Amino acid sequence: MKISKVVIGPIDTNSYILVEENSGLGAVIDPAFPAPNLFKAIEDSGMKKLAYVFLTHGHYDHIFGLPAIKGKYPDAKIVIAEEDEICLKSTACSLASDLGLEMDPISADILVKDSSTIQFGTISVKVVATPGHTPGSVCYIFDNHMFSGDTLFFKTCGRTDLFRGSYDDMKESIMKLGNLPGDYIVYPGHGPSTTLDAERKGNRFMRKKQWSLM
Repeated sequence: MKISKVVIGPIDTNSYILVEENSGLGAVIDPAFPAPNLFKAIEDSGMKKLAYVFLTHGHYDHIFGLPAIKGKYPDAKIVIAEEDEICLKSTACSLASDLGLEMDPISADILVKDSSTIQFGTISVKVVATPGHTPGSVCYIFDNHMFSGDTLFFKTCGRTDLFRGSYDDMKESIMKLGNLPGDYIVYPGHGPSTTLDAERKGNRFMRKKQWSLM
């Protein structure tokens, strides 16, 4: 799998471009904004077809490039957890209205939930539900790669004080990720990549004691 990252928008959202090299199929994870460098990265990736747009959650800074993506690649299937599908239609739920931003409603093609799998060429992408930042936050996992959205970051975790956030759900989700077997390269929605083992050792939110102090 070929993986590249483009940092886009006013709060430096990580958008990822994947190419499954056996099939030539491509995917975008979290198309933050319709920025020229996002489309250039897609074009330069060598993919034969953009097959999927995987959304880790429905906040505006992770979905605002969707209309432009679908306009240019109409066959690309939008994947999102069913609990966050409303963010594709409601600017209040996506938080876009907080900034006076507008986005035309758009429909998902595939709704996923915990343990759903998506076949991406020869790769099976597993969905791990990680509510907390939003009710429909998910991580996408395949091989030793984890795309964690705004759930798990380098040495921290996502906010829960925004609309539809949940402190209790985030606690459970972080513990759930920490208890997964094995190690993963973690590609978060903002900031640098890390590994799950590094977060188990250095991220205070992966220790239950930290949550009891808050």
